[in-house]
Amino acid sequence: MITEKEVERLKKKIEDLKEENRTLKQEKQKIVEEKNKIEDKFKKVEREFEELKLKHAGTVEHLKKAMHLKPNLHVKKKGLGAQKGHKAYTRKIPERIDFIKELNLTKCPECKEQLPERDQEVRQRYITDIKFNIQIENTQYNIHRKYCKHCKKIVEPTVPNALPHARFGLKLMLFIIYLRIAMRLPINKIQEFLTIFNLHISQGEIILIGHQLARAFGPYYKNLERLLKLARVKHSDTTSWRTDGKNYNAWVFVTTAVVLYKITRRINADIALKILGKKQKGNTLVADRHSVFISLAEKAGLARQSCWAHILEDSKALAKHFGKEGKYIHRKLKNIFADADNLEHKGTETQVQIFKERIIQLSKRKYTHSTIRRFCKNLAIRDLQGLFLFVTNPEIEPTNNISERKLRPLVIHRKISNGSRSVAGAKTLATLYSVIGTLKHQNKNPLTGLQEILNPTSGS
Repeated sequence: MITEKEVERLKKKIEDLKEENRTLKQEKQKIVEEKNKIEDKFKKVEREFEELKLKHAGTVEHLKKAMHLKPNLHVKKKGLGAQKGHKAYTRKIPERIDFIKELNLTKCPECKEQLPERDQEVRQRYITDIKFNIQIENTQYNIHRKYCKHCKKIVEPTVPNALPHARFGLKLMLFIIYLRIAMRLPINKIQEFLTIFNLHISQGEIILIGHQLARAFGPYYKNLERLLKLARVKHSDTTSWRTDGKNYNAWVFVTTAVVLYKITRRINADIALKILGKKQKGNTLVADRHSVFISLAEKAGLARQSCWAHILEDSKALAKHFGKEGKYIHRKLKNIFADADNLEHKGTETQVQIFKERIIQLSKRKYTHSTIRRFCKNLAIRDLQGLFLFVTNPEIEPTNNISERKLRPLVIHRKISNGSRSVAGAKTLATLYSVIGTLKHQNKNPLTGLQEILNPTSGS
């Protein structure tokens, strides 16, 4: 039997537990409210931070670079050297063998014992070496001048393998300009290299050699300009250049057989129009979406293929700075380009129209950021006709990477030399780069190709 006292004790205990339960519920409620407040505050700060990043995206990126901040990368490192199971690579046997030499022992190199005449086996080993045989030759030409009664003037024989008024032979001049342009050596390094052969040339003479050769290659350069105008597909790009301490611009124009450089004071469509000519209807220009190329295509009557590498690079920047909307644009454009490129230039006009419709639909969505709206609007209106020319035409590439690659040597030269000292120097540089660049583009040996162009020119 439970006594009344125990009942009273149990009731009291129940009341205490109920009170404790009410206290715990109140404390829990306070904790939940505090948690909600903290979460709201965190979301507010996070939203303000995202807005700050959008407003000062460039500043944040510059600050990261200045502080050398890089994301933590968790990449499983591979061991040094070739991986297990890789296909072995050895140097190929030379196609041309100049000499065959027999190496045969009569005595053992270890114990000096006489060896038998019969071989156990014969193995081959190929050695490629170089022979230094550059020699400086100074030649005195005694030029006999005679009077021609028919022409009524004094005539004389031409000096072989020399340019008019040149102090050096053509081979030496071409070799120097090859070091200067193709190898991009500074003038003082060329001087130092030539002293190995006891040849001392001043910096002024090296510069003069460049000017003399540029004049000699003038007709060939004019022919490159003519071929450029006739080409059905042309690639072009520009970069900045310094001439006589002033801002100039360097152009490159590339076709299947020509690489042409120009350095001009200004960068506008009229400059390029003088180079390409106005009668370009039916031809195509592959370039980025710079306004100068848009204007050039309109004035010259060129169809314009926009560079998809630049478009995707721009959309990648949007994905980096504009959150979900930017990532959506970048993903969609990557998919559109992948579908178009997979056709391998064998698409139809119907497929082109489908791709264009996908771009138009992309521009019709509502976006929060004006930068994204403007980007999509330009693609759908201004650039639409030039986005998919490559789908049906095998001669047209979807990117302008070839111009970027051909412009790179000039950019490296700019870093080494800081530009040109004069307008004449810039013109000479553009001419020589065009000649050597074209020879390389045609997979020809620049040194022999330069001599073949001049054929060789002779004079006194």
